[in-house]
This record gives sequence, structure tokens and C-alpha cells, in this order.
Amino acid sequence: MRHLSIPLLTDKAVPAIGVGAMPLSDRRPDGEVLGREAAIAVLHESFSLGMTLVDTADIYAPEGYGYGHNELLVGDAVRTWRDGRDSLVVVTKIGITRDVVDGRDVWGRDGSREHLMRAAEASVERLGLVPDVILLHRVDREQQPFATTVENMLAVREAGFAPRIGIGNVHLDECQTAWEVSGGTIAAVENERSPRYRDDADVLAWAGQHGVAYFPWSPLGGGADARRLGELYPEFALVAGELSTAGGSPVTPQEVALAWLSASGATVVPIPGFSRPQTARTSARAAHLTLSVEQRTRLDASPAGTASVFPDDED
Repeated sequence: MRHLSIPLLTDKAVPAIGVGAMPLSDRRPDGEVLGREAAIAVLHESFSLGMTLVDTADIYAPEGYGYGHNELLVGDAVRTWRDGRDSLVVVTKIGITRDVVDGRDVWGRDGSREHLMRAAEASVERLGLVPDVILLHRVDREQQPFATTVENMLAVREAGFAPRIGIGNVHLDECQTAWEVSGGTIAAVENERSPRYRDDADVLAWAGQHGVAYFPWSPLGGGADARRLGELYPEFALVAGELSTAGGSPVTPQEVALAWLSASGATVVPIPGFSRPQTARTSARAAHLTLSVEQRTRLDASPAGTASVFPDDED
């Protein structure tokens, strides 16, 4: 696995491709959730392939009743990993609320100090370890100024719940505010980016300019779109064909998409999600693909999709 140096994020080597753990807590078409042992096996396979950054969140669960489901899985996988906790970069997220009312999930946002401190403490307890970084999952733009929310995240860091903090699903002005309020110590930004969704390019550029890790979530476009990536975005399939003819294993459009994102900045770490070991192996191969300048230019210029995967709070 190719590695990056991102000192603001961690002193550890950062893999070029990470793991988004959310799918391990999703319900499959048959209504079932992947079992604990199978989920941990997928994470361990990912780690063995060099994808040693894992991204989770407190809200990732089959339903609101299972709040924290994903953090429990990730914590178990990290603690039982053969190479030890220090070989991994663990990222979690707080700031979205999820309640069950009349049998249905109700989503919200809360950037108050009370909520963020309580959520961070609960995340550490579920993980059974202190994560390398805690991110603000979503911005509450109605209840308080964003600068106050950043101050509250700094309080989370000062309380010892994580040595680094970051922000997610943000606009450029919010990045600038967070940078100023934190004294230039924002470690990471996690925004949506994929062949489907290419908004907020200014945030991507900002992260690179400041040495801030950038985690593109849903990097393949999410769900069925991820499986149909080559059909929906033909230029990625064309480049995959060009790379496949060079010899070796066939290259998939999904691998091209991950390589394209990786090449978009020195601090970019795509975090594809999957629930099968074979998909983990495909994702890891993307770290070794090299796109030509001409191929990257074509991919950059190719048509994007029209909407976010999760336009509201369910990410």
C-alpha cells in the first residue's frame, strides 16, 4: 500500500486508501445485518491489505435503537488486530443526533458543548480506545455560530477524547473559520466527493493548501450507483479499459475512481465502504494505479451526477 505523510492528522504513515465502516452496519436487501465475526473479518482483511485507516461514526447503526453499533464493531476489530492498535488510524464522528419516535428514525444536529462532550465520551467508551481524530459530522447552522461549534470541538480535544479534531460536510467559509478558531490545528475534512458528486472543489483545494487530510466519503457514488459506476460515468470505464490492456489483472471503473480521487491532492484519502473481503481487495488495488495527466484531465472534465447521496443528515 502506498502511504502519505499528513502531520496534522497523525505521526503515523497514512494509507492512500482507507476504509469507510458504515456498510458493516447497514441492512442488506434481505433485511439482515452482517454478523459481528464477518464484519471484523472484513476489517482485518482491509488492514492486512494496508488500508489501515478506518472511519466510523456514532450514528452508524441498522436503526436508531442500535446507536453506536458501528463503533462497537470497529473497536473490536482494532483491539483484536494482530499488529496492534498503534498500527491503525481510527477516525470517528459526532454531532448528528438520531432518535426513535413512534417507531421511526428522527435525525438532527447538535453542536452544543454538552452534546459533543457527551457524544465523544460515549464514542471512546464504545470503541474501547481513544481515536486518533474525532470529526464534527455535520454543521448545525441554525442553533449557534459555527465558531462556537469549533470551540466546542476544541473542548472535546482538550478533554482528552482525541488528540486531533476535524470537520465534515462543510463549505469553504466554514473551513476558514475552523482554521482561525483552532489556531491552524484542524486535522481533517470529510466531505462527499465521487464521480457522481463534485461540488465544493474549493474545500478540496483548501485542504491541500493547508496540509489538512481530506476524506471523500461515498467515493464511488453510493449503493447501486457504485456498482453501475462504469455505466453511469463512461469515461471511468474507458480509462479502466486502457489500463487493463497494459497487462496484469483487469482494472475496474471503481478502481479508476479511487485512483482519480487519490490523485486529486497530496492529503486525499478516499474511504470506500464495503462488506465483502473481495471488495476490500479491489479497493486496495486502486492505490497502485497510476493515471496519466491526460487521463486525469479527461476524468475531471467528464460529466458528474446531479445530487448528493445523502442530501440530509443520514451519512
